[in-house]
Amino acid sequence: MQEHSRPVVFIVNAVKTDLDLFAQILREDYALLMAMNAHHLLEVAIREQPDLILLDADFEDIKSCEICKKLKSTEATAHIPVLFITESRNSEDELRWFESGAVEFIRRPLSPPMVLRRVASALIQKEQSERLEVLSNKLGRYLAPQVYESIFYGKHDSLMGTQRKKLTIFFSDIVGFTSTTERMEPEDMTVLLNNYLDCMSSIALKHGGTIDKFIGDAVLIFFGDPVSRGYKTDAVACMNMAIEMREALKEMQQEWFALGISSPFKVRMGINTGFCTVGNFGSKQLMDYTIIGGQVNVAARLEQNAPPDQILISHETWALVKDDFRCLGRAPISVKGIQHSIRTYQVIGRADAVELDLPGSLGEMVWPAQTISIGSKVSDALVQLRDSGEWACLVVLDGLSPVGMVTKGRMDEIVRRETEKALFLDRPVTSVMDGELLVLPSESELDEVAKSALSREGSYTFDPIAVTRNGEFVGLVSVRCLMQRIVNP
Repeated sequence: MQEHSRPVVFIVNAVKTDLDLFAQILREDYALLMAMNAHHLLEVAIREQPDLILLDADFEDIKSCEICKKLKSTEATAHIPVLFITESRNSEDELRWFESGAVEFIRRPLSPPMVLRRVASALIQKEQSERLEVLSNKLGRYLAPQVYESIFYGKHDSLMGTQRKKLTIFFSDIVGFTSTTERMEPEDMTVLLNNYLDCMSSIALKHGGTIDKFIGDAVLIFFGDPVSRGYKTDAVACMNMAIEMREALKEMQQEWFALGISSPFKVRMGINTGFCTVGNFGSKQLMDYTIIGGQVNVAARLEQNAPPDQILISHETWALVKDDFRCLGRAPISVKGIQHSIRTYQVIGRADAVELDLPGSLGEMVWPAQTISIGSKVSDALVQLRDSGEWACLVVLDGLSPVGMVTKGRMDEIVRRETEKALFLDRPVTSVMDGELLVLPSESELDEVAKSALSREGSYTFDPIAVTRNGEFVGLVSVRCLMQRIVNP
């Protein structure tokens, strides 16, 4: 297509005298293309991209309405307005022309003032439509596609207002973003961050997520509004999105390392499901379509507690997706504003994609642990735990066999609740131990051990595994270390 300083009008008319008159009327203000038949109209229009087409509606051998429909259904020519040239005064013909996509018509005999007016009007209308399209596309980049479509296609009002909905909320954040980028030039950092956010956004849109906002390097996405496919489907879609993001991030980390970034970004992700308030917040002059509520805060805290490059989800989300994904229970977390602790699960992968072909035996991963006799008292356990590290635990032995476990976290929680401290300290240690300890022999194969650990539910999944040899306790194996072999083989 050649560029023209004047608008290009393509006139397709079987009457030679009409063509001559059109040329006389329009050539001073417009660049003209002319043809006396419409056999190659579509090809010429695609190649030359005229600003306007004047099409004879009275061709004897060609149906002009069908040609107009083809122009409108072809992406390369759909934006070009079409005016019909006709002698007809039939209202049914006029309706048929408009239905085929024409914007106006010019009647014979041709009147120069009317031709100029109709042509100018059609071009002005086209210019205004293009400006609106450019403007709406620019505005669309500041809104999630779902919200944009709801507003621009009349499905959603832009008035102040909110509603309560059960959503699945996703938070992600780059670990140590400031320290990672402080040695980078601002321009390089901007390119890197924008590439990362562009990749994450594309994956979110692919899975139907509503991108709420970017908060620096953090991303907030939710599923279930403006359109919900059901609580479970929304949660599964969010999980699939997060896993694909994790896989894409691995590839990006390799690319960043190749570009000379010695410490490529690592990302934490958190997912929670619950009722939120969603809608337009702000003032009459400036509004933001977003979500608020305690469940949003829970998702943010899950992200903050997730291991680098891993996904941490709440029990509410886990309950919806447990049949579709392998998840490993982790320690509960406390969230400001919520009285009870939040059960958490680390996402290993899709249930049909997690490979549990781990070579080796359980005995290879044993680490020493403190023990306490089943006949001991709570006070004895407290003394031992106080002298231990932050993640200390005691394995309760009945003779030489493990029968339960006392963790420092659980003990502290029980102590806080007890009012009669003296009576409590004199109780047997069995009154405060977890009796659901997973006990396996040292010769157990790691792939079977992993399946056993993943099959556990509730608050016990993240507990270590007690290892025995010939029935005697020899130590513990960290389930997190075991699962790390699956996540990063």
